[in-house]
Amino acid sequence: MIKTKYLDSIVSRETYNKLNKYSDFLIEYNKKINLISKSSEELIMSRHIEDSAQIMRFIDKNDKKILDIGSGAGFPGIVMELVKKDLGFEFKLELVEKSIRKCTYLQELCDYLKIDVVIHNDDVRKIKKNDFSTLVSRAFKPLDIFLEILEEGGINFEKILLLKGENHKKEMEQALKHWVINCDQHESITKPGSKVFVINSVQRI
Repeated sequence: MIKTKYLDSIVSRETYNKLNKYSDFLIEYNKKINLISKSSEELIMSRHIEDSAQIMRFIDKNDKKILDIGSGAGFPGIVMELVKKDLGFEFKLELVEKSIRKCTYLQELCDYLKIDVVIHNDDVRKIKKNDFSTLVSRAFKPLDIFLEILEEGGINFEKILLLKGENHKKEMEQALKHWVINCDQHESITKPGSKVFVINSVQRI
């Protein structure tokens, strides 16, 4: 069982077993389609799973309906679904992923892990359900483009949680040219220089 410091502080042994099953399934499926880089497979628990789990620091009891946009390999949504019980949350998770092959993977993964998650195989701008308490995303689109997509799709939200890498400052500067953004920025616990954006409101200039 591969362990990490942060995960060890928030999840049970049973959940760790599920996260390891997730890791094994992903690595095996990565032989069929490109879900994560081959170089990151050996670091999957710290680089991908723990990084996704840290977003739970900003989830609260009011987060009842969460949409993971551009879920890909299942980050951060599947990780959130697996750890939520240990943290006392009962939110309903939905994933949206445009790629048919990745959606097939996500459905097989959910069946394998025995978790009940709604998967939309579509462009987020076209999904019929558009009211969510919280939106989450990791490695999807630059912030400016992300907000344009939400506007085009008429996606309603109360909060957005985004995991951002070392280019976070440039992304925010570009987005602020077009949007008024009420955003708290928090240091990543997994990668120095990265941030977790907690966006409470957005308005086009």
